[in-house]
Amino acid sequence: MKETPRKRCRGFTLLEMTLALALSLGIASTIVGLLQQQISFTSVLSRFQFLREDAPQLNTLLATLVNKTDSYRIYANRANAIASSGAIQSNGRALRLRFRNPDGTFSYAIISFENQNGRNRLNFYHRGASETTWPTSPSWTITSRPTLVDFSNSTGILLIALTGPNGEEITYAGNPN
Repeated sequence: MKETPRKRCRGFTLLEMTLALALSLGIASTIVGLLQQQISFTSVLSRFQFLREDAPQLNTLLATLVNKTDSYRIYANRANAIASSGAIQSNGRALRLRFRNPDGTFSYAIISFENQNGRNRLNFYHRGASETTWPTSPSWTITSRPTLVDFSNSTGILLIALTGPNGEEITYAGNPN
């Protein structure tokens, strides 16, 4: 009797399976590494959101306001700026601005860093030439993102230092024309 030859089963050898598994693990670990890098990059970007988004707009606004002023004084707080008493040169939280109108009269503004309703805000108060009292609420809030705003002029140049929510710091410098 003649034996019928057995058909060889098709499949992968142990070496081929090991090689495929090793390649799969290598690709998976590379993908996990790239994902961690992307998460880290996104975290860094979000931490500096204040510098990327708010700082350029604040620069434009503050430069415009300061350049249009006739003069300015730095005060420890808004109450002192309203009373126009106790001007200081550094560590100020309020900046009182005087604007000369075309008809020769003056209007005033105060940029004040203050805590309102448990939130830090950089507020703008405006008092027109015909008004005799300051408004009790801000004309508008410039920003509520900084944790600290420091006005100083110890070198003859107005410096406005803003500290962002993640400790990032930016300083604007300028003087009226």
